[in-house]
Amino acid sequence: MDWAQPENITWLIFLPIFIGLAIYVYNWRKRTREKFADSALLPKLFPTDSKSDYVVKTIIIAMGFLLGVLALMDPLFGEEEVKIKREGVDIIYALDLSNSMNAEDVVPSRIERAKKIISESIGRLGGDRVGLIVFAADAYSISPLTNDYGAIQSYITTANPELISQQGTSYSAVIAKAAEMFENAPTTGKLLVILSDGEDNENSVSKAIDLAKDKNIHIVTMGIGTKSGGPIPVREGQFESFKLDRNGETVISKLIESSMLSLAQSTSGVYIRVNQTGESLDQLHRFLNTLDREVQDMAMRKDKKHIYQFVLIFALLFIFIDTLTTDHKLFNNKKQ
Repeated sequence: MDWAQPENITWLIFLPIFIGLAIYVYNWRKRTREKFADSALLPKLFPTDSKSDYVVKTIIIAMGFLLGVLALMDPLFGEEEVKIKREGVDIIYALDLSNSMNAEDVVPSRIERAKKIISESIGRLGGDRVGLIVFAADAYSISPLTNDYGAIQSYITTANPELISQQGTSYSAVIAKAAEMFENAPTTGKLLVILSDGEDNENSVSKAIDLAKDKNIHIVTMGIGTKSGGPIPVREGQFESFKLDRNGETVISKLIESSMLSLAQSTSGVYIRVNQTGESLDQLHRFLNTLDREVQDMAMRKDKKHIYQFVLIFALLFIFIDTLTTDHKLFNNKKQ
């Protein structure tokens, strides 16, 4: 037999305390009566008192308490089929894989911070379906909407800018791909979370906003990077340098918030500048909890059967028996 709440066994510590008190009270009463009258007169003065009756009543109360504690522990026995209704939101995470996300103005880098946020956010989810998009100048679906969080986590681990050859940033491409993935989703509860440094090389924000509104997609944008910016690492074999512009100057990539603010505010979403990972995740999930949750599917599963009700009935039965067996005390053959 299993137990749903085994921690309630600690209440049993009061059982030996009760038994000890019962023994003490019995002995105290016996000593007090012996002081009150000679032992030969006690049976006549207290004709209904007997050691066996006292022991039986103590056992009845102890059994009632024991069974009550066992009921609190919620015993599980056998199996039953339970209908599970799964409610949730459909969420697509869009990860910017443009080269600027390699900048290290946030530790350890923008892209690693973004991947950490996605991974920890998924770890907080329950019945929600999750999809994954990676994008730069174009957008690609890495995973359709699914409840297989483990698969999504593995895809996130391997994501890097080398997956996309055509660099740049196009938000309209991201939303077009998200709309395609949301095609058969419920009409409400569709959320697109874009993690980016805000660079918009395609000037696609206005087109992206129109498309998101048309498809009823809420957008949360999360800005990764700093306003002071940082150089973009370039690796060639074993050597590492920084990206240079046409004049041979080091390119400094900065967080650009204007485009992400527009995307979020125009689609009834929210913009989050990522400073502390934990705080940013709290903001994201507070917004997530405001969305309407749809019934995603119904399923049957076998679960352990709770039988605490039957144990509780026996506990109450012992208490009832104790109540019925409580009689009036007789002193010198008179009811007291």
